[in-house]
Amino acid sequence: MFDPASVQVADVATMTVRHPKDDTETTWLIFLAGPGHQATLAMQNETARERMVIERDIEQARANGKKWKGRDVDPEADRLTSLRRVSRRLVGWAGVGTAEQPFEWSPERAEALMTEPRFSWVASQVLEYFNTDAVFIVTSARA
Repeated sequence: MFDPASVQVADVATMTVRHPKDDTETTWLIFLAGPGHQATLAMQNETARERMVIERDIEQARANGKKWKGRDVDPEADRLTSLRRVSRRLVGWAGVGTAEQPFEWSPERAEALMTEPRFSWVASQVLEYFNTDAVFIVTSARA
């Protein structure tokens, strides 16, 4: 019989960034917060709070006999909000920079990287990585 508790989930997984032209592995490693990591939980709580505010506004409009009109959403602002949230799940990186100066990780640099259009290839790899469930399973995650 399968015991779901036997599956261990990593707190952090390591993604190797691939070159955008030829898909070869680079030396750049990005450390990503897993499902139970504080960074992930904080991001999920923020999203849930925003959803609760919208639901409360809808319910309040109904209670007052009014029609609820959703907010106008700018697609670019929505894209940036999503990428900023994902950037908070980047908890570090290594192996990137120039011979003279490494590209040090910080939360601000992670957000800048994820939202900068010329680095969309990195953001795409990060999003694809997050969409692969097995990467955070201890037997499948790269340490």
